[in-house]
Amino acid sequence: MDLGKEQMEYYALLSGFHPTLPNDELKAILEANDYEWNFIYRFDEVFLIRGEIDPERIIERAAYVKEIGRLIAYYSVESIDFTGVAQKLKVLRLKDARVDAIRLKGYSSSLSLSKIEISLAREIEKIGINATTKSKNLVRVIITEGVAIFGLLLSKKKGTFSNIKKPFNRSGQIDQYLSRLFLNLSRARKNSTLLDPFCGTGGIVLEACLLGIARPLCMDISEEMVLGSKSNFLALNECRSFCIARHDASRLPIVDESVDAIATDPPYGRASSTRKMGYDFIVSEFLEEAMRILKRGSYIVYAGPYEKRPHSFALDKGFKLVKHYAMYVHSGLNREIVVAKKP
Repeated sequence: MDLGKEQMEYYALLSGFHPTLPNDELKAILEANDYEWNFIYRFDEVFLIRGEIDPERIIERAAYVKEIGRLIAYYSVESIDFTGVAQKLKVLRLKDARVDAIRLKGYSSSLSLSKIEISLAREIEKIGINATTKSKNLVRVIITEGVAIFGLLLSKKKGTFSNIKKPFNRSGQIDQYLSRLFLNLSRARKNSTLLDPFCGTGGIVLEACLLGIARPLCMDISEEMVLGSKSNFLALNECRSFCIARHDASRLPIVDESVDAIATDPPYGRASSTRKMGYDFIVSEFLEEAMRILKRGSYIVYAGPYEKRPHSFALDKGFKLVKHYAMYVHSGLNREIVVAKKP
């Protein structure tokens, strides 16, 4: 069933790996695609919006958005109106549908999911919609924070979003999900120029290639990393054009205000080498260069050890702080992810 691209209400089911990052990733993707949208409400792991969007495109790009569907209704779990939901589904002229209810984080544990499914199936049968487990039209019921959200599934992430098998890997590199997250938070757009000046094995810019949304510049001071990331690009054969070069992130051969987005993970932690310069010095020098080469209004995303307060370096260099996030990595490291914008 093709509902087309139109102004309507949607639910987005998000990953629960972090309290706020999945929400902000979704908002960044909406911004990068210039979608017109308005916020309705945010529940734990569920985001409700009204707008004109392309659910399949968002799901393809996102790391932590599980599914998107047309919002039908939402109620307090104490006052669910199954008849009302059925009447709203009737407007969509479905011939058949299957009902699937899920519970997030144990909310409203006394509520029976099977009873919800049976109750709604009975109501849609009354209005002429055949309730069958074989239907391709899935009516989703999500129980979270004392509410029941009803929607018609439009697009769902199928397993992992790609099957990257890089020939060159090193300890300390961020995984594919975080690479995709950094890319999305940078608001990289179609045909934009994306720079990763500490590209390591090339994970972030490889994601840009897989999505076809940016011209990637992959740079690193380490010859080993430059050659390794190049082998990854060539092995995957996903990029039509890319640049990989050995350069110091504090002295980049890039024209002033020519880069559309920067997403990078500078060296820090036990598995990374700062070449005895230290995180503070490296990031401070890099951000000064980033301020020079970034276009006005463009975003930069980077990370560092939480105790170093990485966001403070961006403020010192004149960036506008958008948001910063604390993230547990392991017992010896807590990471802070920083999103900043050039005024």
